[in-house]
Amino acid sequence: MRIDTLYEFLLLTSNLNFTETAKSFFVSQSVLSNHISGLEKELGIRLFVRDRHSVRLTEAGSLFLEDAQKIVADYEHALSRIFQYRDGVSSVIRIGYLLGSYGSFLPLVCKRYSEQHPEVGFHFKTMEIGDVQAKLSENRIDIGFTLFTKDIQGGKYAYRCLYEDRYKLAVPKTHRLAERESVTLSDLKGEIVLSPRFNRTRSTLSQVSVKLRNAGIEVRTDDQIVDSGALMATIVATGYVAMSLDHHKLYGSGNVVFVPVDDDGMDLCCGPIWKKSKENDTILSFIDFLFKETEGFTKEDFLSREGAEGLPLL
Repeated sequence: MRIDTLYEFLLLTSNLNFTETAKSFFVSQSVLSNHISGLEKELGIRLFVRDRHSVRLTEAGSLFLEDAQKIVADYEHALSRIFQYRDGVSSVIRIGYLLGSYGSFLPLVCKRYSEQHPEVGFHFKTMEIGDVQAKLSENRIDIGFTLFTKDIQGGKYAYRCLYEDRYKLAVPKTHRLAERESVTLSDLKGEIVLSPRFNRTRSTLSQVSVKLRNAGIEVRTDDQIVDSGALMATIVATGYVAMSLDHHKLYGSGNVVFVPVDDDGMDLCCGPIWKKSKENDTILSFIDFLFKETEGFTKEDFLSREGAEGLPLL
């Protein structure tokens, strides 16, 4: 069984089009058909039903799809480990981070750390705020750069605070509250406050939503809002408001105003968190290095997206 044929099979299952799949792999349609026919012969079962007008997976094809995905994923993982070995990398720190909350400094610090510790590599994944804790819990990442309250999970996680952020009220720039210097929770009576359900986990956003509901404010959860950009667009389109972090101005495109909220419990830490049970010398060494390299940074420095030229010297 050729791994290249599995790649062809996976793409074909997604578009069900032999012509387009063949073009994607720079082979003729007849060559692709021969590869798929050979795979079916090797497995002893038909994977696709083909006629003049359509292509569709058989029941066996759908069953094999799950295993083919696993085979390809394992193959790519094996290649990654070999490449790391060839590069002298013996350990990898898997980092999940909020794209809106962390700017250019993070990969630059990781690069500097790897220069001094060539045996350590990094894998990065951007996430939404609720995903970070979930992936840490599932041991999918080693360090999460996120926003959190200092009582996070009753001591299950270790953390360090790089800078502080705060929830504000995001409103369309034509909204009645847009010109206010600040608002209180009582000012939100009669408003519909949107709350995206980023995922199933408990997060700082859900804590704020509970606070609003306890104050008698209508909070409407919208499952269709899956990221910060979609939240900002929905605010503008509907005229509703939302509790959102100050750094999300990036997604407002000039159409959303962020108004401070006079209430306790809106402040958050921004920084790395990790499971105490998975703590090791490499993680602690990197965290110490990170704080040493960013000593003296302002909030604006941490959020800067201008690259090395726009940051204080690391």
